[in-house]
Amino acid sequence: MRPNLGWVRSDQTTPTSHKPWWRTGAAIRFGLLAVIVLTLTAVIIIAHPTKGSLAQAVGPDHPMAPLIAIGGSAVLTTALAPRTLLAGVGGLVFGFMGGVLYIMLGITLGALIAHTVGRFLGRDFMARHLSGRLLTMEQAVAKRGILAIVISRMIPLVPFGIANYIFGTTTVRMGAFIAGTFVGALPATLAYSALGSATARGDAVGMSIAGVIIATLGIGGSVGSLLIWRKRPRKAAKTAAAV
Repeated sequence: MRPNLGWVRSDQTTPTSHKPWWRTGAAIRFGLLAVIVLTLTAVIIIAHPTKGSLAQAVGPDHPMAPLIAIGGSAVLTTALAPRTLLAGVGGLVFGFMGGVLYIMLGITLGALIAHTVGRFLGRDFMARHLSGRLLTMEQAVAKRGILAIVISRMIPLVPFGIANYIFGTTTVRMGAFIAGTFVGALPATLAYSALGSATARGDAVGMSIAGVIIATLGIGGSVGSLLIWRKRPRKAAKTAAAV
C-alpha cells in the first residue's frame, strides 16, 4: 500500500461538484437586482418625493438649475420616482418648454442607468433560465425593438421605473431602448409639463386642456394594453395549430 503523503500530484484531476443554480454567479447577481428593485420600491412608497419638496429643491434662477434638474430627474428615475411627477414639477418650475427638455433628458438618462444595471446584474441569469411563454414574449419584444418599447411606455399599467431594469435583462438593443423610451415617454411628459406650467400661471383653461389630454392618454393606453393582451392567446393558439 502506498503511503498517504498528504498531497496530490499536479497531473491528477479531481471531480468538481456541480453547483445548484441558485448558487451560481448569475443567480446571485439576479438576486441582488431583485433586492435593489424591491428596496427602491419600498423606499419610494414610504418616503416618496412630493411636488412641493421637488419644486423647492431648485429654483429657475439658479445658475446650475438645468443641470440640477436633469441630474436630479435621472437619479429619481433610477430610484423609481414617477416620471409624471417629475414632468409636472418641471413644468411648474421651468415652464412648458424648459420642463419638457430638462425632464425628458433626465428620465431618459435615468432609464439608461437602470437598464445598464439590469443588463449587468440580470442578463446572464435570464439568458440561462428564461423559457416557455416568457421566452416567447421576450423574443417578440426584442424583435419589434423600438415599437415594443414605445408601446410599453404608453401603457399605464407598466411601471416605468421597474420596466427600465427589466428591459436590461432582455436582448433589446441599447439604441432601440433609448429611442423607444424617448418617443414613448414624450406624450405624457408634454401633457404633465403643460399641466405644471398652467398651474404655475393660474391658467384654468390650460389646466383643463392638459387634464383632458392626460385622461385621454391614460384611457387610450389602458384600452390598448387590454387589446394587446386579449390578442396574444389567439396568436399563440394559431401558431400552435400551424405547428
